[in-house]
Amino acid sequence: MKKFITAFFLIAVTVQYAQDKESSILGQWIFQSMTTITKAQREEITIVYKDEKNVETLTFDKSGEIAYNVTNNGIKKTGRGVWYSDDSYVKIIIESDTTYGALQIEDGSLTIITSEEESDEFYGYSTILKYSR
Repeated sequence: MKKFITAFFLIAVTVQYAQDKESSILGQWIFQSMTTITKAQREEITIVYKDEKNVETLTFDKSGEIAYNVTNNGIKKTGRGVWYSDDSYVKIIIESDTTYGALQIEDGSLTIITSEEESDEFYGYSTILKYSR
């Protein structure tokens, strides 16, 4: 009986941890910055910060739907897609684009890191997207 209670408790704690991790991404996130590191002959770093020309919100719904509202250089785009996540990665599918990246949520800040390996046509790069509540 004691083994059953211990196993039950362990399963309950694991399930609660997974639900807390998933639910921590739920809700609206506001774009703060995007850092792109291009792995060219000389590494190039480009940083874009939130301003009146670059505004973005992402809303993660428990149903698996993601809604976005973006203004980039005066051009507005809104739409919906789907998202999937485990405790350390997120996959976002919007129309024909799929984003897959490392996920970190800490102190009210969401960080998504994507990477692309170098190919014959393109340099490799990493992009670090930061959002806040």
